[in-house]
Order: sequence, then structure tokens, then C-alpha cells
Amino acid sequence: MIDRIWLHPPLAIARLGPSPVPCDNYHWGPSDLSPRGTGKTTVVPAVTLDLAADGTLSERMPTKAQFKDTDGWRPVCPYFELHATWTSGGERRTGPLTEAVLAESGLSPADLCWRVAVANLKAYHYTQATGDRVEAHAEVRGDDHTRHALDGTSPQDDARPLVPSGAGLPLGAVQLPAPNAALPELRLRFTPGAGAVYGPTDLATRAQGTEYRLPPERLILNRDAVWCGFPLQNISDDPRTVPGGLFAGAELEESLGLVDDVCDGTVVATLPGGLTATARIVVGPPDFAPDRRPFISLADGLADRVRRADVHDPAYLADERLTALEVRDLFERVLETMGNVNVEVQNGRFRTPPLEPPRKLTSVLLELTDRGRRRHRRYVALEALEDLLREQPGLLRRVVREPVPDEPVWDERMPVAMRGADSYALHLTRRQYDLLVNWSRTLREDTEAGS
Repeated sequence: MIDRIWLHPPLAIARLGPSPVPCDNYHWGPSDLSPRGTGKTTVVPAVTLDLAADGTLSERMPTKAQFKDTDGWRPVCPYFELHATWTSGGERRTGPLTEAVLAESGLSPADLCWRVAVANLKAYHYTQATGDRVEAHAEVRGDDHTRHALDGTSPQDDARPLVPSGAGLPLGAVQLPAPNAALPELRLRFTPGAGAVYGPTDLATRAQGTEYRLPPERLILNRDAVWCGFPLQNISDDPRTVPGGLFAGAELEESLGLVDDVCDGTVVATLPGGLTATARIVVGPPDFAPDRRPFISLADGLADRVRRADVHDPAYLADERLTALEVRDLFERVLETMGNVNVEVQNGRFRTPPLEPPRKLTSVLLELTDRGRRRHRRYVALEALEDLLREQPGLLRRVVREPVPDEPVWDERMPVAMRGADSYALHLTRRQYDLLVNWSRTLREDTEAGS
């Protein structure tokens, strides 16, 4: 008897892409952190599941990680796998749910129902007009292995729906693989949109004199919707829309009515008896650096909410291997982020007066950028970082920005010239910051008195 079900992963991030071929699976490999290395994290191909149009699922080991082809970016299309706990022969078991496990409980795949609901609420976020909501739903029975499109629509009972009747804004598709002897688990695959932008039928008139152009087949939106022509002055003082002006037409003081095919939502699996499993899907942009990790990740944000107290526990800090690995990982990601930054450009934009570049002694074109990357690479060697913090115990508090809520501090503390989602100066999470400070304190405590 099945008594609990859940989806793995509980949260997945898909990436847009126009290619019909999904991106192969991959994972991060060892970093090139030699003294004169690139600082990049290598990507290594991993076992990949291929899903055919008829639902046939097969396993393959790629020879390389390929992110683009002649059609453009390959979309990242995550699978959601259904897991459960059940009792069989008087023994409690846990694992992926299969047709055999269903049969033991007197069920079949036809008794399993998948519901996917996604939405693009960017326009609605600005206008708060119900007609500007773009939503798509799909309900798939467990024995249905055809592909189901997620075509976004707007509420048709609204007087001015953004997506008019008869039109659909493509937000992706879902499909259930057919289980087989080699791959018996019950799964759902989500495929995101192509990464396209759609506009109102009168865009050519609205965008006259600008560079905004779209193919005729993407001019499907209702020109009378609230979002089409929504004035910038209506949102300039709204804290929900900070930072403002992040839409096509802001320079013209009103929205041109463009909408992309990014979305997010939920994946829900249900079985008879009230058993329900829910996961979340988030769609991200196609243009990204797969070998460069951000120093503040989604995982860091979640850890800050549920594990913040860890870094104040003496027993946690006493585990030198655990804390050192976490600090090293953070500084590796800082180095990788630094690898994407042109310091010369940022220096001219944000520092008054700008830093003077060092005197050229080599053929390096970007002297400040090169110097910054070399210094960050040095701190990935924990011995060098530990020595520095032992010698200057107050250094972190002086040079790393403390996460103070609602304080728009723009100064030269790290990270410099980077903005958070709230438009204030970017900072580490509270957990990351406190870990660094507490870890550096333990280093100082281990030094010889008076040194």
C-alpha cells in the first residue's frame, strides 16, 4: 500500500532554447585553478535520457557537453521523477514509483494524474489588470505518452485580454516517458519555450522610429490590452517594480506590449486516496555561462532560510574540513564570477575618480581585470587566504559588504558595482557573511599569542 508520494527534484530550472534537440546532461568538473590557469570550472558530460516523440525513453552517454547547434541554444528540459513510500510483504520500502509498485497497490498508470500549471505574469505584475495574465495548463493521465503543448492564454471573460481568443503564447510542453525494463520509473519531462518575444498586432505602428521588430507570426497580442501602451509614470513610484524601466518601450515612456515565453509554475502528481506530490518549475533565459557559477546561488538563498543558525554553532565551526570546504567553494565561485567581469568598464562607470590602471609591464590589454583575476585566484588557495585573515583579523568586515536589510549602501566593499534584485547594492546572504566572519575568527584564535 502506497502511503506517501513526492517528486524529485522538488524544484527544477529549465532554460529556453530554439533548438529542437534538448541539452545533454552534464555536471561540473574540477576547476582549472593552477597559478596561471583560467579559473574556469570544466563541464563534464553525464548520462542522458533521450525521449522520443512516441514516448520511448532510452539512455545515452554523450561524448561532450554541447550547448548550441545550428538552430541556436539547446533547451534544458528537466525530468520530474515520482517517488514513494509503500508497504510490501509487511516491509516498508522507499524509492522511485514504478508500474510494478502501482500494481502491488491495485493501481495502474491510468490511475495516476499529472497536472502542470505555468504562467507568465510579468505584464500583470506591472498593470495588475486581470486580462494581462498569461497562463497555461495541462492534465495528463499516467498512460498517455503523447506530447502536450502549454499554450498560454489570458482570461477571456476580461474586457481586454492580452492573449485574445484563438491565439496562444507558446510556454513549452510536457510529456510522460513510457516506462521500460531498463528505465521503469514514472517521470514527466518539461520542455520550455524557444526564447521568443511576442507583441501586439499593431507593433509596427507603436514602435515606429525604434529598432523593435518582430516576425508577423509573433504579432498575436491584443493591441487594446492594458499592457499595450501602459504608461511608465504609472509604475515609477511602485516598489514592486524596482528596478523600473525593464521593459520594451520604457525609453518611450510607455510599454510597447511585448511579452516573452518565460514562465514558472507547478507540477502536481496525484493518486487515488488523496496522495499528492508537488514540485516547482522555473524557466530561465537561454544565454548563460555554464562554466561560471554565481557566488550567490539559489541553494545559498534556501540555506540562508533554513540553516542560518549552523554557522553560529561552535560544533559546526569546529569541523574544520566542513567549513573550509564551504569557504573554498564560495571563493571558487567568486573567482568564476570575476572571470565574467570587465573591471576596466566597471571602473569607469562606478568609481569616482576611477582607479589608475597599473603601469603596463606586459602585453595584457586589460590590466585591472587581469590583476583582479590573479588576486582572486590566489585566495582560492585556502592557505593563502587563512594567512591573510590571521594577519588582518578585521579585514573581512572592512572589505566585504554586510547584508543589512533595506540599506542602499553603494561603496567599494565587495561585491563592488553589482546590484541585487531589490535594486540595492548586492551582498552575500547573512549565512555566507556570518560563516566567513566566524570562520576567520577561529583562524585567529588558533594563532600564537602576540603574533
